[in-house]
Amino acid sequence: MSSEREVAIITGGAGGIGEAAAHAIASRGARVAVADLRPAAAEEAAVRLKAAGLDVEPVTVDVSNEASVRAMVDTVLGRWGRIDILVNNAGVESSKPFLEIGLEEYERVMRVNTTGVWLCCQAVIPAMLRQGRGCIVNVSSVAGQRGGGLLGTAAYSTSKGALIALTKALAREFAKSGIRVNAISPSLTMTDFVQRQLDRLAPGTLERVIAMTPIGRVGQAAEIAAAIDFLTSPQAAFVAGHVLNVDGGTAM
Repeated sequence: MSSEREVAIITGGAGGIGEAAAHAIASRGARVAVADLRPAAAEEAAVRLKAAGLDVEPVTVDVSNEASVRAMVDTVLGRWGRIDILVNNAGVESSKPFLEIGLEEYERVMRVNTTGVWLCCQAVIPAMLRQGRGCIVNVSSVAGQRGGGLLGTAAYSTSKGALIALTKALAREFAKSGIRVNAISPSLTMTDFVQRQLDRLAPGTLERVIAMTPIGRVGQAAEIAAAIDFLTSPQAAFVAGHVLNVDGGTAM
């Protein structure tokens, strides 16, 4: 393994699972770009992480826009000269019944949740190929395996199911080049993102989700981040094309 410090990009890094993953990966000595659509939120997350003594920098990105993604990658390469880890965490929700989801909403969800990952991987993998190594973790969802049933419905489930297929395809194509690609599949995890969804849904939704979860509670961002940390670490050097459920047993 290279003696150089690792460099990681985490999209959707300004809070929730993304910020927790940034904390975990930076805590083992990596430099981390906290990438988010919201510049102020990325700055605030970076301030919190730097207060913990971590080497992080904020960067703005719209993962649904190819030029923005490539600008993000150029910024990180210009600053640190390499990219070892990419965590594709940015995403949007969709909880409407199928017949109420218009084409515009469907395409928005797919553009961010699936095409955004495609664009980020296409922009980052060339740098990893030059290095001869790299690690990508895509944040999918149990909705992509079980067709929704918690909060995400048809559009969201489709986007996350496609992400699992993309993960396996990239893992198969690039494993011999030293690039490992895996996914994690969380169930409901209490973040500000999820709380906003719950606030729009019928009372009792959270209780129904908990009742569907064998472990009997929702997840915490740090628990999802621990799985990301493992998959991006040397301890997972023989893991490729895997989808790790971190879901309290929901996908069983």
